[in-house]
Amino acid sequence: MLAAPHGSKSRIAAELAEQMGCSVQTAYRRLQQVTGGIKPRKKRSDAGELALTRDEAAAIAALVEETRRLTGTGTLPVENAVEILRANDRIEALRVDKTTGELVPLSVSSICRAIRAYGFHRDQLAAPTPAARLASPHPNHLWQIDASVSRQFYLAADGTEVMDKRRFYRGKPENFIKIAENRLWRYAVTDHASGAIEVFYVLGAESSANLLSALIHAMTRREMGTMHGIPKLLMMDPGSAMVAATTRSFMSACGIEVIINEVGNARAKGQVENANYLIETHFEAMLKTRAPVTSLEEMNTLAQQWARAYNATRIHTRTGMTRRDGWLRITPEQLRIAPDVQVLRQLATSTPKACTVRDCIIRFRGKQYDVRGIPGLINGQRVDVVANALEPDNSVRVLMPGEQDSAPIHFVAPRLQHDDWGFLDTAAQVGAEYRAAPETPADAARKELDRLAMGVKTDAEAIAARKARRIPFGGKVDPMKHIREANVAPSLPRSGTLAEVDAPQVLAAQRIEPEVVRAELPPLNHVEAAMRLKPLVERSGNAWTPEMYARTSHRWPEGLPVHEVEAWAIALVEPERAGLRVINGGAA
Repeated sequence: MLAAPHGSKSRIAAELAEQMGCSVQTAYRRLQQVTGGIKPRKKRSDAGELALTRDEAAAIAALVEETRRLTGTGTLPVENAVEILRANDRIEALRVDKTTGELVPLSVSSICRAIRAYGFHRDQLAAPTPAARLASPHPNHLWQIDASVSRQFYLAADGTEVMDKRRFYRGKPENFIKIAENRLWRYAVTDHASGAIEVFYVLGAESSANLLSALIHAMTRREMGTMHGIPKLLMMDPGSAMVAATTRSFMSACGIEVIINEVGNARAKGQVENANYLIETHFEAMLKTRAPVTSLEEMNTLAQQWARAYNATRIHTRTGMTRRDGWLRITPEQLRIAPDVQVLRQLATSTPKACTVRDCIIRFRGKQYDVRGIPGLINGQRVDVVANALEPDNSVRVLMPGEQDSAPIHFVAPRLQHDDWGFLDTAAQVGAEYRAAPETPADAARKELDRLAMGVKTDAEAIAARKARRIPFGGKVDPMKHIREANVAPSLPRSGTLAEVDAPQVLAAQRIEPEVVRAELPPLNHVEAAMRLKPLVERSGNAWTPEMYARTSHRWPEGLPVHEVEAWAIALVEPERAGLRVINGGAA
């Protein structure tokens, strides 16, 4: 094969692979082992060059990554992603043929090589993010706590048992319900600096009560144990038991700052996760070789014996000493002794109580406490107050919200003392001294706004302006200007259908005039008419003249009707009003 002419080696290698029943690449490797190597192929002149741009590689890799399942499988093939992006004019993925000068689509293998060269390959993206290294300056600076099911043990009537797969599987959920309250959970607690391990077993499930029971066990001093005290920081999972109100109340009362790792980032507290593995493999694995444990107390006794021996005998690889010796390097200033177990349990079950500030004083459990030194507190405000068992009875802690949704800030409020007459020791004596109440933030804000509205610089000037009834802002603020200048677009009429309503017919009452029966009187002759008209004309301030008599005779030659007497009298004295005009000396 080494002497074969150019162009025939691939055919010979294919025949050899078929005879050997392997791939061509395997046949080449076998030949290299036998012949000591094959003359290497000449390196291409364009080796190392990438025809695919970085933006196009990123677009292809992004589409492939978007289709990846949570398990890391089921991604869209690269060739399909290239076809989709080409059809949508998002990429070109072309190369120039140097012999012909034409644009040729890149092959899938070339695209994959470019994607890997740019660091966008799925294998490269699946690499885990490097974990951040954490350090603690001394023991009890940071503790980590985590809960886990105890190697699928549960406490039956005759002792601990392993959950048989033939009885406990997905198709028999009722079997899980039967032993739910008897399942063994272990809480592992570790000291970050020394690596010391404490373990505590509970029954039931992961809950706030079980969490605090395990934490109280680790905090109190025990005969079979070394690590104890109140840590400064506590790191744990974001479970419901960890963020429950009772848990937060306990941590606040003990002055422990809680660090909750992000969801899905359990390795943030990898030390306690590893401790659970050590407990399972070094302690719980031994339980199968002895008689079943019959009670929870016995289980915890055996666990404490194991933890004491393990901490005292096994060398920690990071510190180079045992975990027990590492924790014993703690100083008195670093060790905060926990109070009695009963006190801690009381804190675990209590919740913050809302109290109202009255004259810079709050009343809590029948006693009064001074809150004048707490910033941002105003009169009438309701605040949460908790009792701290680590502090003496002459003070309480007032919980004020922190900045940007951080943990509440604790302010110590001292208890107020009273004299023999029940007056406060801080009260001013009448006639001997004058002691004004301190100005609250609300008082300062009100005075500032008052000066702004009155346009003055001092509080005295503001009071004088208010007394003089000065218009706020100097009358320069027109409260109706925005209404007058509002750009209200006219509304267009909307078409609709006439509603049919059953409306009653309303008619106005008609007034019935009594019928007047008039007697037919004969018309007045000219003399009788003159006698009737003369008094009426003189009553209007005019004199009766012969001309009026002639007009009457001319207008009413047959006689003046009786019902026309008054109208004709008016016509005689006011010819224009009656609509008459004089023609040839007569009225018409």
